[in-house]
Amino acid sequence: MKHRISALLPALIIFMFLTSACGIALPGLTRQATPITSGTDTGQIEPLTKQTPTTITPSLQGLWISTSLPGLFLSAISKTDYPQAVDESTAALVLKQIASGESSQNLIHESDWIFALAAPFFTVRDGVTSEQLLQIWRGEASDELSTRQLEMEDSTFAAFTIMWGDPSPATVKIKPAGELLADTWAAENVWALIPFESIAPKYKILKIDGLSPLDKPLDIDKYLLRVKYGLFSNGNLDEATNTGVKAFTAQLPVTNRDESRMTVLIMSGTTAMTRATAFKIETKGMDYVTSGVRDWFLAADLRHVSNEISFDPDCPKPDPNSTSMRFCADPSYIQILKDLGINVVELTGNHENDYGPEHFAQTIATYNELGWTIFGGGLTPEDARKPALIENNGNKIAFIGCNPVGPSGDWVTDTHAGAAKCDPDYYYAQISALKQQGYVVIATFQHQEIYQYMYGDYLKADFRQAAASGADIVSGAQAHFPMGFEFNNNALIHYGMGNFLFDQMDYPVVGTRREFIDRHIIYGGSYINTELLTALLTDYSRPRPMTEEERTQFLTDLFTASQ
Repeated sequence: MKHRISALLPALIIFMFLTSACGIALPGLTRQATPITSGTDTGQIEPLTKQTPTTITPSLQGLWISTSLPGLFLSAISKTDYPQAVDESTAALVLKQIASGESSQNLIHESDWIFALAAPFFTVRDGVTSEQLLQIWRGEASDELSTRQLEMEDSTFAAFTIMWGDPSPATVKIKPAGELLADTWAAENVWALIPFESIAPKYKILKIDGLSPLDKPLDIDKYLLRVKYGLFSNGNLDEATNTGVKAFTAQLPVTNRDESRMTVLIMSGTTAMTRATAFKIETKGMDYVTSGVRDWFLAADLRHVSNEISFDPDCPKPDPNSTSMRFCADPSYIQILKDLGINVVELTGNHENDYGPEHFAQTIATYNELGWTIFGGGLTPEDARKPALIENNGNKIAFIGCNPVGPSGDWVTDTHAGAAKCDPDYYYAQISALKQQGYVVIATFQHQEIYQYMYGDYLKADFRQAAASGADIVSGAQAHFPMGFEFNNNALIHYGMGNFLFDQMDYPVVGTRREFIDRHIIYGGSYINTELLTALLTDYSRPRPMTEEERTQFLTDLFTASQ
């Protein structure tokens, strides 16, 4: 018997060592070990007690990710090495959409994701109500929305199904993200539901209940297309796990729409505060002239005006009946531009030197004293043609402009101030260089004046070449008559915005009262979209927002001419 016990001792010692080691938690498992009774003080070895079977249960380990997370969110965490779980219930961490009314218990991190309802650029309709959009989702829309279809990528579909319930398969379709823009342009009845990061220049972003993700500021609590995502823990996390979670959470985005990265640029057409416009300023006051559209300007970060004439202290008293084409403005009218918050002035106009280049030089000095950015004209040829560079909210923006049509006395020379004469080799090369340096490039022309919606191909060529050289936005500053649009890849060409502050009341042709004010959106270093604001000149001096009926007809006319 003693020999038998002696023979068992080495094996027992090894077994005791192994079973005690089983008390160490292994990855993915927790074990409940039963202690082994050792020998007594008598030196005799007691019989082994019957062991309770070891309980093996899955630990909370890894990260589970919902299929409703958008691509940009996934991209933000793609470089992490945090292990992924295959099941939500056994994951230590869960990254998913926060459902309406869901408890915030165990919520570690929250992200706001903003989506947009997108139509093709040449869409007259400006928006829908929340109920109308939900009716389309459910296949219950009526009237002109009854045939409307919504397309979206699969993650967007998953997110809004959680929010709104199952959609109608007849009106809601899943498509690859890369096909959505082309589909909206190809079919008259298709809109796209896209995350903010997918907004592109060729879309028109529709308002919902009057709100748009292009608004700045946007009250996101009132905006329908807002989705919340959260990182949850499924239980108490140990200290080591908490350390890893903190590092992981630091890589999660807070939002896909950060207004501190957004620049809103307002661009307007011809300004010439002379003749009847000046008379109205004198009789009705400066505030009267801008009060109808001032809020549009003040809500922007950069506010552009193309002031085609110089300030002259000896400017003749305004005559409302004058048909003279020799223009100047009283220096006090600079206050009107101040009231609009103007901080970018284009100087390509062909009336800058009507009363002598010395007044243009003094006008430039005034702009410089105010700290305003100027481009397209200057004191010397080098100053006049060089681009103006601005950084705003992390966005690098370049303005460059020129005048190819003169008159010759308006162009800058080595001896007097004036507008920049177009030098195609320099102009297009500068655009390309600026684009390579990471600038959003806005290129302008003071081109041939016509009273038609579109140029022929001969005059379009200059605008198209600017876009092909890398300009993001190409704009005609010459137009007294609003003109149409064209896209060159993702570059927007707007051939002319029409008048802004100039006294042409449907003269010399009907239509000169109608105005575009372009609201360009630049985000994260890229030009992403343009909202077209529309105004009607009244009383020879005061633009006001168009009525819905006026706007509908105006957009219909211009979009028809553009396509």
